[in-house]
Amino acid sequence: MTRHDSRILALRALFCWDVGNMDPEDGFNYLVSEAQQEYLLDPANVEYARQLTQTAIMKVNEIDQAIDDVSVGWPVSRMPKVDLSIIRLAYAEAIILKGAPIEVVLDEAIELAKEFGSHASPKFVNGLLMGIFRKLGWSRIVKNGTIR
Repeated sequence: MTRHDSRILALRALFCWDVGNMDPEDGFNYLVSEAQQEYLLDPANVEYARQLTQTAIMKVNEIDQAIDDVSVGWPVSRMPKVDLSIIRLAYAEAIILKGAPIEVVLDEAIELAKEFGSHASPKFVNGLLMGIFRKLGWSRIVKNGTIR
């Protein structure tokens, strides 16, 4: 189990909580038991996924406000649930937990959007996260076609 797998597990748990109104802990434990049948789980990565999920759920109002602050014409209530879950997890990981550099979190969020979202999801997720991260003070300098 890799960190990417941790994010997938957290995404599934957050999605189940949001769409299925499942108890977060019960849903997470069920998904862990299902994942154990697919591959060998690393306890540290399972715990990281649990922490991501719990943080996103506990801070959902703060996260949704940050999303609302940068989204134009897209209230959180109308956003595709998979995309919204990806954005919530990325915010929780990068801003609240500071579990990975923003560049890594952004790249992972785009990969999750490609894997689990629609054809429009990567661009949508990228645009909203870039807006949030820039508003919070993160910036990228593009020089000679490279990102620094």
